[in-house]
Amino acid sequence: MHPGHHPHKKGHDPKEGMTIVLAITAAFFGGPELFHHTVDFVFAFAQSRYGTDLAGFAVMGWAVIIAAFTYYAARITFDIALVSALLALATRFF
Repeated sequence: MHPGHHPHKKGHDPKEGMTIVLAITAAFFGGPELFHHTVDFVFAFAQSRYGTDLAGFAVMGWAVIIAAFTYYAARITFDIALVSALLALATRFF
């Protein structure tokens, strides 16, 4: 058995695929916007604490953090929203 492989799970999970696509889309549009509104603060903070030489590295690290944060926050949000929507439909029709 492969690591991460569930023996009872077969095939592709469309809900998970939809969640991933929506999270990538949200990260694509939301990440740069969040970065734009926070980069000056992060640069000033890093410059005052670590000096001008390391402030650029801090900003690059901040970009990676923002990308990961927006992706995973969106993924969790869309996963919960899709499950809730499916449960609402199931209770309405069944």
